[in-house]
Amino acid sequence: MMESETRNPKLEESLKAERDSDAPLLAIAAKLCWWEPPEQVLGHCHRFVAQVMVLGNWEDVQTVRAALGEEALPAVLRSPPPGVFDGASWTYWHHALDIHPIPPLPRRHL
Repeated sequence: MMESETRNPKLEESLKAERDSDAPLLAIAAKLCWWEPPEQVLGHCHRFVAQVMVLGNWEDVQTVRAALGEEALPAVLRSPPPGVFDGASWTYWHHALDIHPIPPLPRRHL
């Protein structure tokens, strides 16, 4: 896990519990994070959920919600990995999950 990523133990536990039956999550990881092995993607659950929120379709989002629980998406918005969200996705998910006020989009510090 990169230093800049924030760990979410509860979310990581949920993902770890799903590893035995994670074929749907592996398929989503392979589709949305093609540059990295799917098993490795699932090892960075916070970033994985953020990628699904930005690049996934509705079915991907529902699969992740069913596997990781309703709290997975709001948890990512509370502590987002920098450099993943674009302005439209950031705003959409805050409205969709009724999280207000909408904070500034996180920035990656290079």
